[in-house]
Amino acid sequence: MKKLILALLSVVLLSGCVTKSLSVEDRHQIKTIKILPVYFAVENFKYTSMTQAWGAGLGAGAGAATGMLAGASSAGTSALTGAGSVVGTKAADGATADISQAILNNMQAHGIDVGKLVRESFERRIKQEGLFTIVAQGERADADVEIMVMQWGLSLKNYSSVLYPVIGVNGSMKRSGTSVWRNFNTISAFNESNTLAYTPEQYATDPEAARAAFSRVSDLAVGKLIEDLKQ
Repeated sequence: MKKLILALLSVVLLSGCVTKSLSVEDRHQIKTIKILPVYFAVENFKYTSMTQAWGAGLGAGAGAATGMLAGASSAGTSALTGAGSVVGTKAADGATADISQAILNNMQAHGIDVGKLVRESFERRIKQEGLFTIVAQGERADADVEIMVMQWGLSLKNYSSVLYPVIGVNGSMKRSGTSVWRNFNTISAFNESNTLAYTPEQYATDPEAARAAFSRVSDLAVGKLIEDLKQ
């Protein structure tokens, strides 16, 4: 029952019901914003490879193995995987676990933090669009912005030999403690703009490949949030 409740809560969090547009009044009165530290958890990393797909017996039908996320938590799984995802698959085998850990080790060793990439992308776009003035953490602002990386990882697309970065990001803005804007965006392997992909070995050994892929997918996710803020 507890798992069912958590699953239902996850669906609610990712549904359109939680979105809120920035009103004309708030848009006119909010001139400065403070971006709070981005929530990001390394343990939310989800990894899907062809080895896992075949290991789960998904040999028939292009796209059948597309969205399998080994050990994925309930929050955000369906949004990230896209069509053709498989529920209840077994955990990855030893080889898959080894390379997924090698990818995380490579990123950690070279300071590749997805939360920081998302924050940098958001700050850059806010400045480019001239939407608000960003103030430092210790200064007063008209509103606070909170960004949460709910899911992130690597996923194959159909029977691709390369893996695509995937991400799910929630954004919200509060003015005097009251929510004035919130939205979310997920970028799956099927997003038409998500074209930067590498082999598992490249992610595990080449830090610039990992940095480029997750910088790109962070930009894509943030771009949708910025477009919503502009409306």
